[in-house]
Amino acid sequence: MNYDLTPEQLSIKENFSKFCTKEIEPRAQILDKAEHKEVEKLIKENIKMMAGIGFLGMGHDEAYGGTNLDLISQAIAGEEVAAACASTFLSCGASSGLFGMPLKMFGTEAQKKKYLPGIIKGELIGCFGLTEPGAGSDAASIKTTAVKKGDKWILNGTKTFITNATIADAALVFAYNDKEKGPGAGVTCFLVDKGTKGFSVSKPFDKMGFRGSPTAELILEDCEVPESAVLGQVGNGFIQAMQTLEYGRIGMATVCLGIAAKCLQHANKYSKERNAFGKPINRFQEVSFKLADMMIMSDVARLLIYQASWAKETKNPESAVLASVAKVWASEAATQISSMAVQVFGGYGYIKEFPVERLYRDAKLGEIGEGTSEIQRVLIAKDLIRKYAA
Repeated sequence: MNYDLTPEQLSIKENFSKFCTKEIEPRAQILDKAEHKEVEKLIKENIKMMAGIGFLGMGHDEAYGGTNLDLISQAIAGEEVAAACASTFLSCGASSGLFGMPLKMFGTEAQKKKYLPGIIKGELIGCFGLTEPGAGSDAASIKTTAVKKGDKWILNGTKTFITNATIADAALVFAYNDKEKGPGAGVTCFLVDKGTKGFSVSKPFDKMGFRGSPTAELILEDCEVPESAVLGQVGNGFIQAMQTLEYGRIGMATVCLGIAAKCLQHANKYSKERNAFGKPINRFQEVSFKLADMMIMSDVARLLIYQASWAKETKNPESAVLASVAKVWASEAATQISSMAVQVFGGYGYIKEFPVERLYRDAKLGEIGEGTSEIQRVLIAKDLIRKYAA
């Protein structure tokens, strides 16, 4: 078993680290403090910059402007982006990943040509509309409906907690076209463009963390879309969403790893410079043990992400459960590591001037978004029971 990164992967890590440290990280604190309108402007600029270095096209085919790199390479780059600015990673991931990957997997050639080149260049921004006010963890309970009228579909419903909602040019919207068939055969995914009659967006939410990535509701009121807006086959939407979320869970694990790695970097540097009782605080066991635990937890997260990425890349049937394992560990590790980083900084860690305060707030989303830790444990437990049932 070879754990060495390839020369190409080492180059990706170095190039993304240099670029993000110089261009993206200085904007992270500004994004966090900005008003909503300014956030929308700044995050669009960041998305465009990440497109320029090839981040948005890493998982997409060359025919549409992508580079079609493997998932481990994407995770390597993603860690560097997330370490510099978690909000930038989240908005890029929602557009090129949650919106772009279903198009790659299920879209028609016409749909791919319409959206993917723009997504990869950062000229179009996408979002993923599954979650509803009463249907988060229980995604099968969505209430949004799609009724066929002639050659049109009429959509009604509300989607909530949608990353990029206020800046998106297009959305994937999941709706029941046949409730009696249940989620497995009665949900369809639709492509809805900004400006479509009956399609609107709420004002952005005022969030605890990831404040540089706008989140809002999508509102569909007799929203009329053509037959060409159907993604894949009618009735296959829920299955498409679940397959997409496997990628999303690896992505969420990666952003959590980036947060954790940056917390460790800040805490390690600060503990060398801060003196107490006549010596640097990293010479005290209480601090040095925190640093050791931070390293252990972040290294395990990285290995689990690479394992899940490899499994998905090689079509291993274990890929879904491995993605859940990676997400649970990385997200919970990030909350613990960011908390320890604040503790190492002491009073300064509680002040917004210092980046660990922002990272601490950002970290919590990992245990909620892309399927809560509780839901991931349900999925992992089901897999174990299925394997070892008597």
